[in-house]
Amino acid sequence: MSLSPSLASLCLRAQPLSEMAESRALAAVREALEASDARRTVWIALSGGLDSVMLARLAARAVKDCPRRLRLVHVHHGLQAANDDFEQLARRLASRLGLPLSVCHLALAKAALKSRGLEAAAREGRLAALSACLVAGDSLWLAQHQDDQAETLLLNALRGSGGRGLAAMPPERALAVGEASPGRGQIAHERARLLRPLLGIPRDEIQTLASQQGLLAGRDWCEDPSNVDQQFDRNYLRHSVVPLLQARWPQAVASLARSAQQLQEEQSLLDELAAELLAKVQVSGAKRLAQGHERGHEQGQRQGLDQGLDQGREQETQLSLAELAGLSESRQRLVLRHLCQSRGWPVPPRGRLMSLQQLIATPPDSVAEVCWANTEYTVSVRAWRGQLWWQVSDTVIEQGVCHRQGDTGYARSGRQPGGTPSSEWDAEARKAWRALGRDEQHVAFTPRQPGDVLRVAGRGRRDIKRLLQEADIPPWQRDQLRVARMHDGTVAGLWHPSRGWWLLAALT
Repeated sequence: MSLSPSLASLCLRAQPLSEMAESRALAAVREALEASDARRTVWIALSGGLDSVMLARLAARAVKDCPRRLRLVHVHHGLQAANDDFEQLARRLASRLGLPLSVCHLALAKAALKSRGLEAAAREGRLAALSACLVAGDSLWLAQHQDDQAETLLLNALRGSGGRGLAAMPPERALAVGEASPGRGQIAHERARLLRPLLGIPRDEIQTLASQQGLLAGRDWCEDPSNVDQQFDRNYLRHSVVPLLQARWPQAVASLARSAQQLQEEQSLLDELAAELLAKVQVSGAKRLAQGHERGHEQGQRQGLDQGLDQGREQETQLSLAELAGLSESRQRLVLRHLCQSRGWPVPPRGRLMSLQQLIATPPDSVAEVCWANTEYTVSVRAWRGQLWWQVSDTVIEQGVCHRQGDTGYARSGRQPGGTPSSEWDAEARKAWRALGRDEQHVAFTPRQPGDVLRVAGRGRRDIKRLLQEADIPPWQRDQLRVARMHDGTVAGLWHPSRGWWLLAALT
């Protein structure tokens, strides 16, 4: 379905925005505009369908009363021939409304399509493309309405979702901008806002408003051919299930949406409880430093530890097994889910969640591991020395439950999934050595080798493996260790990305 020039000219026959009658939809959009930051941009996702076209028109009308920077953004999915028609309509509508338009062309990865399915992959890809346009403080508006909310609740209920899934779509949430990979332990501090101003408006009210404006399908908006394909779950609910519900219960859609709103309030309270519990069980940097001071005082090896901690490039998230064990099983699951959700990590499926709870009873000397993944990230959780250690990488591995015991051995060449190349550890160790003012001409920076020892002040020669255990460097991180090796093979110091040069050889 292409828009011919003659049809394009008919777009001018739609009722002028100035004549748009007051409505609940217009009031909701005006309220959302007033709540937005006047210094920032409001981006309106324009698919070309009726809902997004009406949202754009409502915003263009409301901005006359509440001046804001508006910008339309269209995502071209490249999945069907009709996508070109959607883009043409988006460009014509932007010109008609006098609003700037950005067009993003999306290329969905085959792996995402295979693992997530067309609907989910397209939805996630679209949101990622839209988010890439934003800067901190901006707002992104989506055109979902009350009927979409009811359908989402039903879909999630049929999938066996918990309270968060049944709460369906929130009217507003924070959206990370320029978020670094969680696999590298970085946290995004800049946020935008994602809003759904029409979430409380039924579909029929939007359609009525469009008719009052003189808008016509095929002229002023595009009908997506895939919307009638009932092989997709949402379309099946929309065309076959919801009409039956409404025939028996006319207020079914409004009631379902109201239930979702109530569940959102309850979920908000659960999130507050989960955050409090997480703060209790999480081993903070201050606690780790205090533990390090205590061990260092007892063992007489504090040389350079504080400096090393400051130089550490990243720190893993750690939870206290003792504190977790003091919680009920339901609260344990609440905390574990909340940790993943609050960090943007994939939430473990129920089977993995049960395995995580088994780790809480892991003997203190063992190294047990549970892994899971989605299309973007892999989460690995290990129980070791009374703590759960969380590590997230941006490399997907085969999902499974792993159990490992003991030291992982000596350094391996290359890189591990989601890890750092060996050459980068060498370069960082050399740079840190240079920062200490040490001579680097007669020193090589290499992984440890079997039999390596270090002469520690006041303690004599000590095996490096024992020193790593005393420093609480986990077995899976020990291949990151670099030693400063003199030409005669003597080890002059130990470096680790989480410690820096925390042990230097005593002078003979």
